[in-house]
Amino acid sequence: MKHLVIILALWTFIGCGSKEDSKNVIKKTTVSPITISKVSEVWLFEKVDGSKLVFKNGQSFQTNLFELKFIGQVSNVDKAPFLIFSGRDCNECDANISLYIHSPSDGKLSIKHGENSYQFPGTEIDYETDSITYVSRAFFGQVLDNTKGVIWYENRLLENGKMGSNVFLSRIEKGSKKDTVFAGKGELEETANLVKKGLCVEILGQKYSSEL
Repeated sequence: MKHLVIILALWTFIGCGSKEDSKNVIKKTTVSPITISKVSEVWLFEKVDGSKLVFKNGQSFQTNLFELKFIGQVSNVDKAPFLIFSGRDCNECDANISLYIHSPSDGKLSIKHGENSYQFPGTEIDYETDSITYVSRAFFGQVLDNTKGVIWYENRLLENGKMGSNVFLSRIEKGSKKDTVFAGKGELEETANLVKKGLCVEILGQKYSSEL
């Protein structure tokens, strides 16, 4: 998945996790509503039809995904909003459900071999050892002050056996999406306050096994 490359690059600089990191492993994954306030009236979600997202304005978007689910959207200036949805890029396979962020204004979504996919929030369990390898929470909307998009607060098992933490942000600005990763310094509390104000929504996390 695309943000793993960025995360690995960050850990090259921030080094290994500490005992303090392990204490801060995120345990909570809460149920979230599907949409947030001020959703574009033109792109009101209606239903999933196979691998298509159908909207009440008569528009639809073909994702070519299996087990498709609509999660929400983030407004996108004068273009179609960035839609947030989940699914698999193959049928009856061992691939995990992934998260996708895409605006229909940007054309067809390429999904082959995990392209344009993001790791789904929740807890990942190693299929061989049953140990926790990844824990995260994700939110969409206004995720930080003056910042719209999707944000992950992540803890991931490193090669040294410790948990390394980071924040992964897919920022939406001026009609485009930019992915960045950084070491967290209290941003989760900021995001939680925006949830209370109705400006941000948490994505329901899932528990799943690592891929073969």
